[in-house]
Amino acid sequence: MPYFQARDGARLHYLDIGRGTPNVMLHAFGMRAAFWLPYVLPYVLTNRFVMLDFRGFGGSRHVRLTRADALGQNADDVQDLLAHLKLDNPRMVGFSIGAASAFAYQQRYGFDHLRAYMHVDQTPCIANKPDWRWGLMGDDNEAAFERGRALLQAFDGVDHALPFKQLPPDLQEQFWAWFAEFFRSCFGSIWWRLVLGAGGVRYGRILLEPNNWSAYLRCVASFIEQDYDFRDSLRSVRTPLWVLVGRSSQVFPAQGQRHIARLVPGARVHEFRGAGHVIPVEAATRFTYTLGRFLART
Repeated sequence: MPYFQARDGARLHYLDIGRGTPNVMLHAFGMRAAFWLPYVLPYVLTNRFVMLDFRGFGGSRHVRLTRADALGQNADDVQDLLAHLKLDNPRMVGFSIGAASAFAYQQRYGFDHLRAYMHVDQTPCIANKPDWRWGLMGDDNEAAFERGRALLQAFDGVDHALPFKQLPPDLQEQFWAWFAEFFRSCFGSIWWRLVLGAGGVRYGRILLEPNNWSAYLRCVASFIEQDYDFRDSLRSVRTPLWVLVGRSSQVFPAQGQRHIARLVPGARVHEFRGAGHVIPVEAATRFTYTLGRFLART
């Protein structure tokens, strides 16, 4: 399995398949590089796909986030990966926290050297403000932040090196309950939400590696504490940009995502009716088709 060394000495895992124009794929929270495989395999004869495992996930699950700014560290890791592979004029695709990390990357390094960028269901501004009401969870933004702060406070003072099974049972239960509710909110389909309402904890345990609990909490803390607002930086983007929006997304309201097209001249918005935040899961066939169009037209 291929690894590269980041600037802080950490060894991060990635997958590299196909041939042709390179495409850098950035996965969502709770997922891993291999998540992309079913979607990219139809296009590997003419496209190369480089799929990074972020710190704390997949093949990089044993690598810790060492900075409070998780998105900034992810962005630096992406830059180090591009330098390691000497990728020339790649496309980039970011989904959820991968999309937020791509915006953090743009803020630091720009998009001018990218061929194109596909943005999958993420707001350009995480916290609601007087001029912005489409942050994380929309109108429920502050309540969502309070629930996150309560989770973080419960773990305050806990040794982050502890294996999950050594945490007090009440903390383990609180951890799984919080993430079960979050994953339930990611789906637009009522059927999916009902299924996850009954078995969300089990779904969370499938997606999340318990002993990486510290990395997951660092991601939560980063979204709450870092005041991520990429709107000003996006105004400088002239790279072709496609925005894929889950019209029923509770996590990131569609109105805020549509606003990206007002910030980036020429940005194209593709809306997925009936889909929530996890567009590739709820609308897999259409997502794969849209990815193919993106690869062919940019």
